[in-house]
Formats: sequence, structure tokens, C-alpha cells
Amino acid sequence: MENMNKGKGLVHTVCILAVICMFGISAMMLGSVGASVYKNIAERNLDSFELRTSLSYVKTKINQFDEKGKISIEERDGLKMLILSEEVDGEIFDTVVYFNKGKLYEITGAKGMTFKPEDGFSILNVDEFEINGKDGFVKLVATDDDGESETLYVKIRTS
Repeated sequence: MENMNKGKGLVHTVCILAVICMFGISAMMLGSVGASVYKNIAERNLDSFELRTSLSYVKTKINQFDEKGKISIEERDGLKMLILSEEVDGEIFDTVVYFNKGKLYEITGAKGMTFKPEDGFSILNVDEFEINGKDGFVKLVATDDDGESETLYVKIRTS
């Protein structure tokens, strides 16, 4: 009789240990899935932040220079550039905003300056960035590496 009670106790203990192990494995799997979901959400938020921030940055630059004749869009060496001109102490300076090799750049110098695309200050990483102008509007399109894009139209008040 004593052996049967010991056998029942052993089976009972093994069953409890099995349930505890299944609970532990389930908890680890749930933690792993949760971490993966969090990582995906964080990456999407970062991509979205870069898109919106790049558009907002260029919009702010346009608004800062929104005076007659100070905003132009040109193409140089295959790069579309937003050129923002200002006069400082009788000399004209250009701030040039352009996209090259996955980055949005800005460079400031004397009017008509020549520079290499990599000479500019890197602002943000975006997969694609388009700058187009027509009928008093500047159209800005930023695209991330997933192919999602955001478009912003900026009205030039002094056009």
C-alpha cells in the first residue's frame, strides 16, 4: 500500500512539474513574440518620423526664405536642388537643399558656388526625396525603404 501511495505522489509531482515547465515555455514564447512586435513598431515609427521630419524641415526652410525671387528649383549635375537665396552685408548667399544617395543634404555658400554632392551637411536618411515646383507651389515627396511615401505641397506666398 505504501508503494502505491509513493507512486501516486511521484505521478502527481511529475504532472505539476510538467505544467510548470509548459507555463515557463509559454511565457518565454510570449516574451519573444512581444519583443518582435515591439521591434517592428519601433522601426515603422522611425521610418515615419524620418519622412515627416524631412518634409517639415524643407517646408520650414521654404517659409523662412519666402520672399520674391529668393526661392528657385534647379537641376545641376542630375540633382534637383531647392535654392534659397539671401543677402548678407551686400553679398548674396545660397542655401541649397538636395537629395543624394539616400540622404537629404544642405549646403550654404556664395551665390553660384560649385560643390560636390557629398560636401553638404547630411540632414536625414530617406530612401527617395523629390522637389518639384509649379504654379506657386513646391511639391515635396519623401519615400522610405518600404516604398511608403508622404507628399507635402508648400504654397509660396510671394510667387
